[in-house]
Amino acid sequence: MKKLFLLAFVLCAGLSTQAQEDWTKLTEVFDQVYSLATDLGEQTDKVVANGNVISIVTAKGTVSVKKKLDKSKPQHLRHYEYTLMTSAGKLIPLDKMNAERVIETFQAKLTELKTSLAENQDADVEKILNSLFQ
Repeated sequence: MKKLFLLAFVLCAGLSTQAQEDWTKLTEVFDQVYSLATDLGEQTDKVVANGNVISIVTAKGTVSVKKKLDKSKPQHLRHYEYTLMTSAGKLIPLDKMNAERVIETFQAKLTELKTSLAENQDADVEKILNSLFQ
């Protein structure tokens, strides 16, 4: 019986450690997306990154994702809670799987926006240069 209990304890501890690592990776991805949003925020008013919140302004309103330190967990774990927010006032707490989906979607859209802005800027520069020599 003791061996079975020890085996169950070791397995649960392993799963707990693995889950913490997954949340740590999610935090790293969020920080990368936040950095991208900060860069884009300097180029356009459609993206805002401020105080652990990333917001994207769309035709339908603003959609934001917020990262907040979970105070119910020990401080050394640095476990965060993620919330999806809309301009209509809807707040949706995200579990790990949904937080990953939301952050990955934000990352994809921001990367797409960055590419689009670079192409538009290149086209504007080309247009200005062409007009100088005609």
